Amino acid sequence: MKKYPFGLIALCFLVFACNAESDKSDAGLDGDAGNNKWEPPEVHLDQAYIQEVGLVVGQLDDVNAVGLDSSDTCHVALADGVRKWDGNTWLPVTLAISGQISDLAFNDSGTLAVVGPQGAEIGGQVVDLPVGALASFVAPRAAGGWWLAGENLAGYWDTSFHSIFESINQPVGAICDLPDGTWFAATPQGVFSSAGLITSAEGLPSNLVTALTLGPGSTIWVGTDAGLAKRDSASSVWTAFVGADGLHYGDVLDIDFDGSGNLLVATSKGASVYYADGSRRYYFGINWIPHENVRGLARAADGTIWLATAGGVSKIEQRSMTLASKAAVFDQVTQARHLRLGYTTTANVLREYGDLTTFYNRDDDNDGQWTAMYLASQCFRYAVTDEAEARENARVAAYALMKLEEVTPIEGFFARSIVAGDECEAMQQAGGEWHLTADEVWCWKGDTSSDEFVGHIFGLSLYYDLVADQEQQQDVAATIGRIVGYIIDNDYKLLDIDGEPTTHGFFNPEWMEENPSAMFGDAGLNSAMILGALHAAYRMTGQERFRESFEYLVHDRNYKDYISCIEETNLKWHTNHDSEEMSFLAMYTLMRYEDDPALLELWRNGNPQLECQGLEYLWQVQRPERNPEFNMIYAPLARKEVYDLSDSIETLQKLPLNLIHWGLDHSHRWDKDQNPYNDRQGRPQNKFVFAYDERQVMRWAENPYSYEQRGNGHSESSGTFWLLPYWMARYYGIID
Repeated sequence: MKKYPFGLIALCFLVFACNAESDKSDAGLDGDAGNNKWEPPEVHLDQAYIQEVGLVVGQLDDVNAVGLDSSDTCHVALADGVRKWDGNTWLPVTLAISGQISDLAFNDSGTLAVVGPQGAEIGGQVVDLPVGALASFVAPRAAGGWWLAGENLAGYWDTSFHSIFESINQPVGAICDLPDGTWFAATPQGVFSSAGLITSAEGLPSNLVTALTLGPGSTIWVGTDAGLAKRDSASSVWTAFVGADGLHYGDVLDIDFDGSGNLLVATSKGASVYYADGSRRYYFGINWIPHENVRGLARAADGTIWLATAGGVSKIEQRSMTLASKAAVFDQVTQARHLRLGYTTTANVLREYGDLTTFYNRDDDNDGQWTAMYLASQCFRYAVTDEAEARENARVAAYALMKLEEVTPIEGFFARSIVAGDECEAMQQAGGEWHLTADEVWCWKGDTSSDEFVGHIFGLSLYYDLVADQEQQQDVAATIGRIVGYIIDNDYKLLDIDGEPTTHGFFNPEWMEENPSAMFGDAGLNSAMILGALHAAYRMTGQERFRESFEYLVHDRNYKDYISCIEETNLKWHTNHDSEEMSFLAMYTLMRYEDDPALLELWRNGNPQLECQGLEYLWQVQRPERNPEFNMIYAPLARKEVYDLSDSIETLQKLPLNLIHWGLDHSHRWDKDQNPYNDRQGRPQNKFVFAYDERQVMRWAENPYSYEQRGNGHSESSGTFWLLPYWMARYYGIID
């Protein structure tokens, strides 16, 4: 793995500018002032872990139940019988009864029992049921034989049917028994047992009992429309588990235990596994299940989970992966489906719901920033692996970024995005500041945001330092020199084609000092952006005006203190997660080029006299998000012993392989803890971030506390959000 010193002293530029491509490893990125290398105090060794993958299996609909035979072959109950999965297709199972199958079960001997409105069949033998009985439940009996239940039905069958319905006289949804023969029945009025009726007065969450099963240690577990309850085998006391006890959701439709003592719960909004070791897992959303109404689930010995839903069957596979193999998947996805004119789109469009083969790419309002972040990931990848593919990916992205400046009629002004010239009229009608080039070849979008500016500097400076050969460095230096020089020449403002500043193109001292938008939002962020850009421009060009402008702003106009208060200022108005991400990107460029120990200390830990904490507070605010991108940027800049590596690894591992934006809403969850304050867009949000394998993919510029996640099954995310922190961690040796 290549290593690069981090800090840069003034002479570094002169030495670097004369070096050939083969000498680019002398460019500094991995040390601090004085070219001291940073060695991470905590390193993750990339080893195999379990990656869960949700798959909709076959073209089934309205599945009533699921069960596994002695070889863990999945069987499902349908409106027209039973089918089993042979690994490729659903095969029909020959039955003696016909019509709808409401439930099925296997005993330890592998005998199949099925029930439905047309009757019951056990081991191929039709069971005679009482007249008028409608069977909907079957399960093995602890004392031998089978329990059968339903409308006007409750009893067990061994060699003949034995009714207990007369002592219940209620519709029965499920029955189970203890080894001593004591039985329990689920009804709309509570749990009937051979010892009497148990209701909410005895500890049930609700009298509407929908499911029950025998648990470890001869405990009895029941599911209701309002949660779970457990009966202790020694005391016979019932304990309820409802919202306050952290259930994911409690409108229970079915419950069971697997062979390892883990509790499986199917509900009207997803399914849960509550593991015996105290961990737990929630499956909700199209990533995992084709329909939120889960009617049953089963877990195989290898960990595979099968879920029967109103919309089909889902199989949750447990795949062995490493982070390196996951990176290869996301690299491939991004290259295969997310390139447009060299720009990396964060989300493509799917013409057909969930069908990745129907994708196409279109422009994004922030093509520049997203492409720059993908560029950065490939720069780190190349620095680690020396792979030609990574180098070419980076080159394509870098020149696409530089094209955004080349295409406008003003030297130094760069566009947000471009499309082909013949698309210009349609883009103008759709909205936004679109302009046709003089030769009518391109159409470019103006009102360039600070998002684009921070992205250009972040991505292109990494390309310059880690990947570019001498000729490519000259191209990057010329582009960055023109962009930053254009801002300097216009009193530190980014002027649009009309001669007026763009909406967010203010980097001038007067705006910092007088504008409420700066004092209550962007003063620290914009200061870090412009100072980092000046560092980069001086680093690449050697032009004194960039160094002089840096010294003027940082000292004479107090930009150093604006940066020391970057997060305190960010939070004065509201939390903008987009600004949080830009703050990390800006601080990274700024601090990796800074060699003044006093400034580095100020920006790392803040100014106590101003009650500001610099990068440290910026990171502390983000820590609860368990965000690998922010943690991996913080680590080499802060040089502290703690940078939440384990949280970052867990997030990288748990983030789904499925990158489709399905749309998701977690507001129904019982284990939520709603924040009394809505987010900046007025939407409800949680106080903590749910597990990342229970969410769908997202950019780190989005709000991870939000209950709602965007999407309707017609777009797919690129892998940039994952690849950047992963390859950055590899580059710094944090992941080995």
